[in-house]
Amino acid sequence: MKKLNLHRFAGCRKPGAFALAAAIMMSLAACGKTDSTDEVKKEWAYVPEFVTIEDERMDYYNMQLMGENLYSVSLEWDENTNLSTQSICKYSLADKTVTQTPVVWPEGAVNMNINETAFTEDGSLYAIVYSYSEDGVSKNFLTKFDGEGKWLFSQEITDLVADSYINDMAVDGEGRVYLAGDGNIWLLDAEGNQQSKISMDSANSWIDSIVCGKDGKMYITYQSYNESAGTSEYALTAIDFAGKKLGESYAGLPGNSSKLAAGTEYDFLVHDSTHVYGYSLEKQESELLFDWLDSDINGNSVRNFGELSDGRIAVIIEDWETNDNGIALLTKKKAEEVPEKETIVVATISGGYNLQGLAVQFNKANSQYHISVKEYYDYNNGGENAWADALTNLNNDITSNNCPDIIDLSGLSVEQLAAKGVFENLSPYLEKSSVLNRADFIENILNVYTFDDVLVSIPSTFSMQTIIGSADMVGEKSGWTLDEMIALAEEHPDAEIFDKVAKREIMQAMMMFNEDAFIDWSTGECNFNSDEFKKMLEFVNRFPDEVDWQQDGPSTPTRIQNGEVLLDTAYLYDFDQIQLYEEIFQGKAVCVGFPTMDGTGGHELSASNAYAISTKSNQKDGAWAFIESVLNKEDSNNRYWNGFPTVKSQLDAMIAEATKVEYATDENGEVILDESGEAIAMGSHGVGYEDGWSYDFRTPTQEEVDVVLALMDEAKPVSYGGEDEVMKIINEEAEGYYSGQKSVDEVVGVIQSRVQIYVSENK
Repeated sequence: MKKLNLHRFAGCRKPGAFALAAAIMMSLAACGKTDSTDEVKKEWAYVPEFVTIEDERMDYYNMQLMGENLYSVSLEWDENTNLSTQSICKYSLADKTVTQTPVVWPEGAVNMNINETAFTEDGSLYAIVYSYSEDGVSKNFLTKFDGEGKWLFSQEITDLVADSYINDMAVDGEGRVYLAGDGNIWLLDAEGNQQSKISMDSANSWIDSIVCGKDGKMYITYQSYNESAGTSEYALTAIDFAGKKLGESYAGLPGNSSKLAAGTEYDFLVHDSTHVYGYSLEKQESELLFDWLDSDINGNSVRNFGELSDGRIAVIIEDWETNDNGIALLTKKKAEEVPEKETIVVATISGGYNLQGLAVQFNKANSQYHISVKEYYDYNNGGENAWADALTNLNNDITSNNCPDIIDLSGLSVEQLAAKGVFENLSPYLEKSSVLNRADFIENILNVYTFDDVLVSIPSTFSMQTIIGSADMVGEKSGWTLDEMIALAEEHPDAEIFDKVAKREIMQAMMMFNEDAFIDWSTGECNFNSDEFKKMLEFVNRFPDEVDWQQDGPSTPTRIQNGEVLLDTAYLYDFDQIQLYEEIFQGKAVCVGFPTMDGTGGHELSASNAYAISTKSNQKDGAWAFIESVLNKEDSNNRYWNGFPTVKSQLDAMIAEATKVEYATDENGEVILDESGEAIAMGSHGVGYEDGWSYDFRTPTQEEVDVVLALMDEAKPVSYGGEDEVMKIINEEAEGYYSGQKSVDEVVGVIQSRVQIYVSENK
């Protein structure tokens, strides 16, 4: 097992960038404003009927819509025979029944496992089948079964696809098969014989999916990465089976496309996890039809979708977090026929899966308000400045009359915005709440999100990041200054301070915890021409310009134990991780933190679901109702993924669960004893590196729990988001010093001037 890179900051994460540091029920869809706080009336609404398939044999993960039926492949294990049975399962949308038909393998077929599947309207199944022999040899087959589960043929395709991973397959109306994987498309006839192989022209292009259009032709959707622009382009291309080549290409697909389905009014329906569009081949244009949230659906949980003969859209939903799986049947209605809710707009840089899921749960449960999400990151264009542009646009809206009701604080400079008075004080709402009160929460969480007596947010969960070192080097206490870190480095000239950290990452770390030493957002004063900032630049210049992540060599734990690296960064999201560093530093690990000007603090608190209410919102009660629903939701199933809960009772439950000792048992349930007659405690998991260094986690001790709890009393959200204009200026101008073209005095003078102008215009 390769250990996840711990060298990243948990504060502001740009997509693709690393840093240090479902019973049948009707639900009425809301209409109204979506992508803006300006009221926009929509002509149509797509009203969902949610259907749960009360049959565990139906697998939502590989479910496909063909005609008016849903198909999937089930796998059942017989503990008596130690054999598995695979079946074709069909769910009829007309009579809501499930039929199961076991597939019948030919005589002599063993260890046959169905992977990718494609169904036809008569229920026939085409499948990529992996066969594993006892001698370790694996083979790949294209196999077909009819609608009664009868095996029709198998064609070995092991040599055909070689080491390529088949990630999609489709069958056209003539039974011809199309396979896609690793930038290749294989064309096979109705008997599984290869006809041709088509490869994408560029190594920077990859195939997303194969889809049959309403015209009966087969198409692929693919992405091409433009290295110079740093953007991805999305396109649709026809497949010319007879000509054994790609046909005409079509532009105009929305960015970040994930799924296409043949339409009736449009050539295709397209969804990008947030919106659903109608796409025209002739016009090469996409028209926005609706947002998934307006139909109470988390677009990130949509496994498949398609249009039925009566015009309804069938949506297959599998939500791994909430287990809210099922089918949504969307009916298009005039918007005025649908009861309207009051819309609450939540603004986010990049909302992702979690916010969409929380919004859906709230919208389904609340009859008065509807959460709409406005996401500022432009996936259609992307590029190097996309994250910075999103920050700028959100900040502009927050301070304008286009201000959203709720603001997701992820990636924002909370202190800077708080100084502008844009956040509503949540304390009065908390005091009036019938389900929550101040004593429910970890006190430090409330304290660090209070600015000038204004409680701007109450996160639901959080993680922490800190620097860890050996007590022999950093002492026994938490906190230190930059001078002390520099002194440590000079005492060990042959060692690196951190493993695989570049200049921009370490500068981000320094600014995250020390920006307030150089910028006073309340007065607008800047102090970048100070000796402290010069010293910071000189310190950052010790690190490499870039890090070679492909470089072979010993792991970070090995290098630390060999004396080659002095410090490590720890990302703490549960009570297990601290023991890993105890092992790395041989029982002498101390959470010293990131260096600060005053030598205190230095432990980053990275919050999840940290929402603030805008002082300009006209729906403050509705906004609080959403925040209250998030905080009142116990997320025990995902506690270890989302970090530490801020509600003390949930945190206590997490500690009890983490410190519960479980013992190994035999087949009769009896506890197994070691050679000394002691019960053998079971470990939870382990971590390993390619160089052989590994560690098996055990149940954490109370002392280790106390270390983490102590950090919770000190950690705070950083004052710097990481991708704003200030950091852009620093990085741009510092290059002159790093390269030796300018002196440190020249560089800090320019930084001081440029940042001062920016702060004066934006304070």
